[in-house]
Formats: sequence, structure tokens, C-alpha cells
Amino acid sequence: MSKTHPVTGKVIVADDIGLALGIDNIRADHTLAAVLDQAKFMEEVCDVYVHSGSNETDPGHFILNVNGINQPVFRGQVTPMRRKYLEVLARMKETKFSQPARDSGNPEPGNALIPRTMQVHPFEVRNDPNRLGPAWLRQILAEAA
Repeated sequence: MSKTHPVTGKVIVADDIGLALGIDNIRADHTLAAVLDQAKFMEEVCDVYVHSGSNETDPGHFILNVNGINQPVFRGQVTPMRRKYLEVLARMKETKFSQPARDSGNPEPGNALIPRTMQVHPFEVRNDPNRLGPAWLRQILAEAA
């Protein structure tokens, strides 16, 4: 069954193929305002200091990427970056495993793996323009790797 659109006069055939197609109305409600506030929050610029690597073969810089846009970060100096890149940096964690020493009398405990999760690039935020920033970062850092 087809219908005619009341404004455009075009034929609507969505019912023929069994789809319930429609247009969602966008209202200026709290949900849209929250999305816009979050987007604005993620675009704020923070000053981040990335510590020098402990391994001398580590390069002096690395690149963060969000949606195809790169942010170069230099070790040992403050880099201004948008919060969206800071989130990527904060989520860059690695887990290394170690084993306890083997005991020839009781070898079973030597099969245990002891995990240790840490930041790939240790950093500190030197300046955050938003008062909600530190709590947001603590939440990101507390999440499991």
C-alpha cells in the first residue's frame, strides 16, 4: 500500500517493503543539550606533560589519533591538546605479567601469572580549564585496561 506525502506530494512506498521508515523529530531537550555539552567538553584544550621514556630506544615523540586527525606529542615537554586526545592517552595502558620463582619442591605456584597494568606513556595534566576535568580523568584512569 502506498501513500502520498501531504506536503511534497511524493509517493511513500515504505509500507510495500515492510519497513517502518520515519523521521525523528529533534527537539531542544535535555538529551541534545547534554550531547552538545559533552562535545564542547571534549574540545577543550588541556596542557599535558608526558614524561620521558625509561627506555632509551623510545622515540622522542608519538602521535595520537582521533577520527583521522593526528596530535603529535613530545616527551619531556608540555603539549597543549584537546581533551579527546587526552582521553586516548589516558586509555593507553599495557599489562605485563610476571611469574614467581619456581620451587622444585612445589612447582605449582610457579604457574601463576601476576599482572601489572600501567600507562604506556606516563603523563600529568598541568592545566585543565574545566573544574570537572580532574574527576573525568580519574574515572578514565580507574577503568580496567
